[in-house]
Amino acid sequence: MINRKHLLIAVLWIFYLLAIPASGSAGQLKGLLVYDSIYSSTVEVAYWIKAIIGYDQHLDVKKIDQVITVKPYDYVIIGSYSKWEKPSPRIYKFVEVFQDDLATKKVAYFLTCGDFDETMILKTPGGTPHLIAGRNYLWEIQEKYPNVKPVVIAGFGGRQVLPALQGTDSFMTWMLEKLAKEGAAWKGLDIWESLVPERVECFGNEVRVKILGLDPLSAAEIKKYRGFWNSLQPASLTDPSKVKYTPKPYNVLVNTDRVYYTRSHIKGTLEATIQMLQNWAQQNNITLKEQRKTFFNIYYHAIKNYNGKELTVHVVASTFPETPGSVHVSFRSFDKPALRSGAEEDIRKAEELLWAQGRKIEDRHETASSVSE
Repeated sequence: MINRKHLLIAVLWIFYLLAIPASGSAGQLKGLLVYDSIYSSTVEVAYWIKAIIGYDQHLDVKKIDQVITVKPYDYVIIGSYSKWEKPSPRIYKFVEVFQDDLATKKVAYFLTCGDFDETMILKTPGGTPHLIAGRNYLWEIQEKYPNVKPVVIAGFGGRQVLPALQGTDSFMTWMLEKLAKEGAAWKGLDIWESLVPERVECFGNEVRVKILGLDPLSAAEIKKYRGFWNSLQPASLTDPSKVKYTPKPYNVLVNTDRVYYTRSHIKGTLEATIQMLQNWAQQNNITLKEQRKTFFNIYYHAIKNYNGKELTVHVVASTFPETPGSVHVSFRSFDKPALRSGAEEDIRKAEELLWAQGRKIEDRHETASSVSE
């Protein structure tokens, strides 16, 4: 016969256990990571981000086709491949359909894309030069749906498996290779990767801190998850010396008939760099016309009359997530060499000012007098 005292203790113990919430669920924010992908790179990144955020966190990872509502979630991470310099059409539709709900939640955007360098300017025949790459591709969707205010955004770079590209994508890659005034990194490769692993890690940690209120993972711990991306697949089936990913040099000079382009890396803040650029313009009778300013970069037209002809130098200063406490600055002139010599001299003056007092960061340095056209 069961002792009544022992029975009472057992009943109270059961009630106590039932009153304790399941581990990790009490007060925990519920998240959704929704993605759109064609060639699966965005899928790999989605599960990589989930690992960084933590398997103890409630984060559903769903392809866009599997999502019929966002109401059950406290936060939503929206990931996409890039197409025509922006997220996929289905991501636009997703944000349009759910924008009222998304406006009440914490939201983050991320993109896989070709180039990650957010100082890049693209000029196509007959087109207007404009910012491209990385987080610049998220500008339009934020302008179109301003009531959805992302807490974190990121543009990681990505991967192209050239033999697998479908018709239009293959053609556009071929066209970009021909049009690229500063060279095409994927030329001669079967697989080209531009993704910067540190950007994915920064994004995951920002979600942990800014959305979930968690501590960031340490540099040593967070690198353990790079296996979601890294593989033994070669860059080229015919040339084992080729590599899939080559980090861009911090300091570049390209001087060809098609473009005069420099990029350098300096210590400091974006605001301090803006002030130096304004001082440079004032000292050299240059009109700076702001084209766009975000929390991470600024784009100017630097306009001046040289020998009776008005020329425009495209100036971009940008911070990168993987290089905190510093700024990357690029200058571009698309005019012919015979016309732009005065602009080249003004660019050199700008760099002399920016690099003064030991601000220039010399690592990953490369100078090229020309590139293949």
